[in-house]
Amino acid sequence: MLRLISRLIVGIVFLFSGFVKAVDPKGGAIKIAEYLEIIGLHDTEDLSITLAIALSTIEFILGFHLILGFKIKRVALPTLVFMIGFTIITFFIAIFEPVSDCGCFGDAIKLSNWETLFKNLIILPFSLVVYYQRTKYNGELSALKQNLISFIGFSFIIGLSVYSLYYLPVLDFRPYQVGANIPDNMSIPEGADEGEYETTFILEKDGVKKEFGVNDYPYEDSTWVYLETKTKVIREGYQPPISALNFESTDGDDLTQKIIDSDYPIFLAVAPNLEKASSKHIKELIALKNAAFQYGYSFYFATASLTEACFKFDLAHQAAFEYALCDETTLKTIIRGNPGLLIIQQGTIIAKYNHTQLPNASSLKNPLSHSVKEQQKANNKTWLWLTFISLFGLIVIIFKFK
Repeated sequence: MLRLISRLIVGIVFLFSGFVKAVDPKGGAIKIAEYLEIIGLHDTEDLSITLAIALSTIEFILGFHLILGFKIKRVALPTLVFMIGFTIITFFIAIFEPVSDCGCFGDAIKLSNWETLFKNLIILPFSLVVYYQRTKYNGELSALKQNLISFIGFSFIIGLSVYSLYYLPVLDFRPYQVGANIPDNMSIPEGADEGEYETTFILEKDGVKKEFGVNDYPYEDSTWVYLETKTKVIREGYQPPISALNFESTDGDDLTQKIIDSDYPIFLAVAPNLEKASSKHIKELIALKNAAFQYGYSFYFATASLTEACFKFDLAHQAAFEYALCDETTLKTIIRGNPGLLIIQQGTIIAKYNHTQLPNASSLKNPLSHSVKEQQKANNKTWLWLTFISLFGLIVIIFKFK
């Protein structure tokens, strides 16, 4: 029984971890790039994406075999090596906090660095059981069937990663997913836990520094000179999914409310870095911009690049975009494309597109809701077919040809 429980627990963790990374390979690449920055490697976008896909694939395949219960002798050792490596890495992350979270479950489940370490310490003994009991797991399928199932699992996870990379994540766990209302995700609900904080003030008098709390602050003694304030978190309060969002024009005017509060559709093209943005589909964005203006919709091009880079980019493409400057990390969270496109109405995101799947400008002749639904329906069909074919193949091999 312990062998079975250990195999399933470790398998589920690895399968889930690999899957949630595969649906968002660019998100995984962003996290890996943070780690590479720590060791002094910069501008590693291509390497980070390759490593992200490799990591998600290995995790998924290990979990896939553990759950199905075959080739355990082969996967037990790499599973244990991964768990030992993850535990060591998360130990140092928890101690030194070079990153805010390790990203072990992507954006699906956010764990603190200490929570991640404790999770690994819990899973590690089960992976040890799997390793030391690996010769006692007996698979009932022939070698041919096992290889075919392995191939299907491998094809599925690679296909999922490539699809999510070329288009957009098939599952979006971020607060900017289609259907999300941005103002709601920025607000704190009434009655939400405000948390508990301890504030201390550092004051100086006659060359002596001293800390005071709110209750013992020397309000009546003006000889104390204020230096700084420290705030200690006793209990974390409710944090809205979107903590801050700000768009500015190249002239410094605030565009935030115009973008997220408009009663009319807002087209928001997003390129976190104009210098690295794909230029293959810029003409399509220009056509969409012109069509949007024709039907009375606003169109902005959001970027974190400097104003000078915006002018240079606009001149090179003769685009005449209206630029909205925003934080780069925020833009990468909003959409994984560079560039990508959002359609926002009354603060709600009603469509998202990578530059590889932009809607045709002529579709704006139809009601906007119709064109959006048709595009989302087409994307969902592709994902459903990919899942269906993989599951069907597994069922046929396991049950039909047993």
